[in-house]
Amino acid sequence: MSSEVAEAMSPEGMGVHPDRQVLVLDLSRSMLAPLPDSSGGSPRQKIEIARSAVLRIVQNAEKAGTPFGLVTFTDTPRVVVPLGEIRPENLPYVKSLVDMLTPTGRSAIWDALATGADLLRDASGAVHGTIVLVTDGWDNCSTRFEPLGADANPTPLSRKDLFGYLLPPGSNLNLRVIGIGNGAQRDKGVDSDRMNLFVSGLSSRALFLGAAPSFSYEEVDTGADLYTQMVNAFVDVEDAPRPAVSNLHPEDLAKSAAQAARALKQSEEHSAIHRIARTSTPPLEADMPYSEAPTLEVDVLSASQAPPANLRERYGPLARVVESYLKRDFTKASGELNRCRMSLPPVTYSYWQAKIAFGNGDVVEAARALIIAWSATESIPIQSRIRVTRRLALLQAQMQKDPETEILLQFVEETEAKIRSAPPEMQTRIMDLFERLMELRGTYQLTRIPGAEDPAVAAQKHEGAVEEIFGLLQDIRLDNTAGDAAIDGALDFLEICLAEMR
Repeated sequence: MSSEVAEAMSPEGMGVHPDRQVLVLDLSRSMLAPLPDSSGGSPRQKIEIARSAVLRIVQNAEKAGTPFGLVTFTDTPRVVVPLGEIRPENLPYVKSLVDMLTPTGRSAIWDALATGADLLRDASGAVHGTIVLVTDGWDNCSTRFEPLGADANPTPLSRKDLFGYLLPPGSNLNLRVIGIGNGAQRDKGVDSDRMNLFVSGLSSRALFLGAAPSFSYEEVDTGADLYTQMVNAFVDVEDAPRPAVSNLHPEDLAKSAAQAARALKQSEEHSAIHRIARTSTPPLEADMPYSEAPTLEVDVLSASQAPPANLRERYGPLARVVESYLKRDFTKASGELNRCRMSLPPVTYSYWQAKIAFGNGDVVEAARALIIAWSATESIPIQSRIRVTRRLALLQAQMQKDPETEILLQFVEETEAKIRSAPPEMQTRIMDLFERLMELRGTYQLTRIPGAEDPAVAAQKHEGAVEEIFGLLQDIRLDNTAGDAAIDGALDFLEICLAEMR
């Protein structure tokens, strides 16, 4: 991902406004163009990726009860979803509106931003909330507004000043711009220089009013980056750790397992799961730079929890990072991380950069660091890579507010920790069950992709794979003669997941 960020803000300013959020989405004809896949897969249309991201965003908004609005633009802006709470009863209707989003025409970006601001405007005229603009071009047909001073071209006197309209006195606006591609010509990608000037001009307006500016510009050039940045833009940092799966009531355990299975059944919509699949293949080089697994973290840590026992003895310089992180002293944690950087594998350093930034509410910096961490996994030996990618995927799921994937990965992390006292052969068999469960997403997808395989053959193949795992699971139950509760709990969770995968 390439990016240039124009910002004049405090670190706290990067947080998304917690109350009201508006997405302003480009639907110009250029959104029909394909965007490359970073893993070497088939390119997908920009609009197809954007629709998937919007569906995830509205699902998050419904779960969190966050007021959300959607404005799209071609030659003119259109309010597709008025600002308000998305409720379970109207979620299907909102999803149907998103499914029908179709690109056409040109790009009235400035008029669309003004429309988004109108959704966030209070009775006094001030604008309060967050706008996320996603575009792959530059304004070429707005008739009402122009960002004065942001463009080298003369400003028609008939247009209004967009800066003043977005930021009247008393406003508290966050604006994040996600640009797709890069190009010096109109309609050939976002013009970095002019977009940075636009964001800088808006920041200057905020400083003139005595407000803390909170505006940023980010570029993406692959489908995975577009999806991730769009979803991340609407994520609120969640401080409270999710309860341990093993501590759930049986009914809640069943619901959690069903949620986890959805992450496998819809893996294309759960990008963290998709990343595990892409990064778990053996590397090409025979000689690897690490002789042991990188230390990503001490178990699965959440800010504000108590530090694990013997932290300093077990983890050396990284322990100081962990201690500061658990105390929510993110500035000190970042300083400690930089001090021990040379003694850490690259993936560990980038992972903790992402974790600290996310804990501090800086989702943009967290996303940058996590992307670097994913790239660093390519140099890790395959025997260590699977566990490392699970940890990265868990952090990504937390950042994207993807509870299905988070539950699934939290379960396997908890299981791996709890069965350490079991015989090694039993540990291997249980973890093999998890890997086989992950592989079921492949045979499940074959039953859903038109033309991929004869439907009857695909269904039979998938059912056979499910039955094989059921058989292995029951064998482990019979062999658990000691009645180990941790093993029984893991098998219960896996069995519910398997039933949902049928």
